[in-house]
Amino acid sequence: MTNAIIAPHRNLILAGFMGTGKTTVGRLCARRLGLDFVDADEEISRREGMPIPAIFATYGEGYFRQRERALVAELADRRGCVIATGGGMIVDDDNRTALLSSGVGVCLTATPEVILKRVGGEAAAAERPMLRGGDVAARIALLLRERAPKYAQMHYCVDTSRRVPDEVAALVCEIYRREHARIAVDIPAAGARYDIVLGDDVLDELGFMLAGRGWTPPFAVVSDEVVAPRYGERALRALDRAGLHGFLHAMPAGEAHKTLASVEAMYRAFSAHGMERASAVIALGGGVVGDTAGFAAATFLRGVPLVQVPTSLLAMADSSIGGKVGVDTDFGKNLVGAFKQPDLVVADLSTLASLPDRERRCGLAEIIKAALLSGGQAYVRLRDAAARRTLSDERSPALFAALMDAILLKRAIVQEDPFERGRRALLNLGHTFGHGIEAWSGFRLKHGEAVSLGMVCAIRLSRAMGFCDGELAREVIGLLRNVGLPTTLDDVRSALEGVTFTPDAVWSYMMSDKKKRAGKLRFVLLRAPGDAFVCDDVDEHLARQTLGQLAHVDD
Repeated sequence: MTNAIIAPHRNLILAGFMGTGKTTVGRLCARRLGLDFVDADEEISRREGMPIPAIFATYGEGYFRQRERALVAELADRRGCVIATGGGMIVDDDNRTALLSSGVGVCLTATPEVILKRVGGEAAAAERPMLRGGDVAARIALLLRERAPKYAQMHYCVDTSRRVPDEVAALVCEIYRREHARIAVDIPAAGARYDIVLGDDVLDELGFMLAGRGWTPPFAVVSDEVVAPRYGERALRALDRAGLHGFLHAMPAGEAHKTLASVEAMYRAFSAHGMERASAVIALGGGVVGDTAGFAAATFLRGVPLVQVPTSLLAMADSSIGGKVGVDTDFGKNLVGAFKQPDLVVADLSTLASLPDRERRCGLAEIIKAALLSGGQAYVRLRDAAARRTLSDERSPALFAALMDAILLKRAIVQEDPFERGRRALLNLGHTFGHGIEAWSGFRLKHGEAVSLGMVCAIRLSRAMGFCDGELAREVIGLLRNVGLPTTLDDVRSALEGVTFTPDAVWSYMMSDKKKRAGKLRFVLLRAPGDAFVCDDVDEHLARQTLGQLAHVDD
């Protein structure tokens, strides 16, 4: 799992200004977690045989920073230890990047007044190398302002001003234990960099993830009328615990409400609560909430910060990542939208326990799509897990591995092609057919169900055009069946009661697909797992024939 930090071998990195409690809290955390403890300043002092002020006085700050960089290189290669950094260690970009690549970074903060008191008042503080010269209180405030952008890049921020060390240590250990994986997404072409955080109950740490970013409350927690009663107040409490505040806005649930009317209702709520350009939208829910709230965030005040908090498997695996947001209209799905990269994605795996079975299966459709695009071991792992029926339990290691594979595939493609000008189009495997089927059904079918049927059409079309053999087609359709996804319209008969199927009816919706080029539909076809390609030279009669097979073919 390239460039992903996975428990349990992570480091815990504590950073922050002097007097915020890094050493004291670090020792307490190491004891609680059963990890080794390293105080960076103490280690440098030990190696140099003199205290830090003496190193500054004898060799200068440049020499000290050089020794810091050497120690950082060592510590970043270690695993399973608590590291209390020096006050300025993570100000250096290379130091910070190296340390954060090894684990979970927590910045401890305090007010200038508290810091001055903790370092012993004016007289004692003036003896510290970084505080010498002039008004000590003013010097502390100045350094805090200068370092704030660097400290903001730590993963979490905990204010220690009104908390005793044991309380801070308990919070930090809770943060460390809950986070199972962290995946960095870096998209220079879109000017974006953000993390995807996965773990159990990480929703409760949301406030600490946002506290150090310099954003301006109130924050809008946007959810729907199903998810909001379960997790809305919990999200608000998480903000409050970190000294932030927000409000909850719930849209009606379901794809039918992924509309401009829902976006306008969000605009009104944002304005009524006094949101500013530095006030974040937190999209708490499945793909519909993420797409709709994301579009609102992209366009309100010409763009405000966006945090995706997916609560469905489908949204965790796909829609929360990559920055495509938008709404449906009565003349097509996702025809109105924008590219809006999130500033953070927080996937609380514990929320999957409340998912209905139907929703969980829908998420597996996107995970299967990703495995087909990845090929190799990712596909083999998923195929074998599906055959063993081990993907139905949200606590299953096989499901977590499959989710991670899907996220890493999506991350790799989005980083390469953020605006869908090339390879990213492959992510539409099954979607040209699927979007048409979904819209034709009047959204009675879930997105994942429509995509499953769309993948059946795509693999049959691939076979009919001679790109793959019948054995692969049967294997893919069997894989979908093994996880309980529909492969024929008969499988979703109850949802489609009163809807008459004809290939022409679906085709008319497909022709409104935004992915057309020069008036031609573009299909993602498959030669083999890991070998997909985009084709816009498809015989219409053959494609319609493939659609028609949904009604009566059962391979």
